[in-house]
Amino acid sequence: MKVECEGNPARVKNVSCYVKAVNWNMGEVNMDCHLTVTVRNPMIRMEILRKDYSNQYQPFLVDVRMDFCNVIQKRSFVPYAVILWKILKQYSNLNHSCPFTGPVRVRNAYLDSNHLPPFPHGFYQFRFTYSDSNSTSSELIGSAKLFLQVMEPIKSKRKTVPKN
Repeated sequence: MKVECEGNPARVKNVSCYVKAVNWNMGEVNMDCHLTVTVRNPMIRMEILRKDYSNQYQPFLVDVRMDFCNVIQKRSFVPYAVILWKILKQYSNLNHSCPFTGPVRVRNAYLDSNHLPPFPHGFYQFRFTYSDSNSTSSELIGSAKLFLQVMEPIKSKRKTVPKN
């Protein structure tokens, strides 16, 4: 598992992200940034890409744009947007309605297999592009890429000793 993030310097400062390994099967994502300009109407584009035989990431099933304020206010029920909102509400300080300003933190977030439909085994990239839009234009805030592998869980080879 790996994560990459970047921000628009005109809108975001102090962008950092990293993965903390929990065990062989799971890692937790931590992200920080400071919004220098208030985000009034956040739009998120979520893409899922799968690595193919030529080692390139190709589009895989999902490429959706969501008006995040509508998701928060329960006026939009795009399934992947609702899943993203449940995860952000649990692991970040973005647990309130729009607009957003100041520090944004995500701590110890992970993708529970219960949240997503089953994916075929392989390497995937979840790409999130954040923007702030109004009726006439849209301005990039930043992006995050989450690289992960779908596989059978690794089991410990240690034999357990029965206790008497």
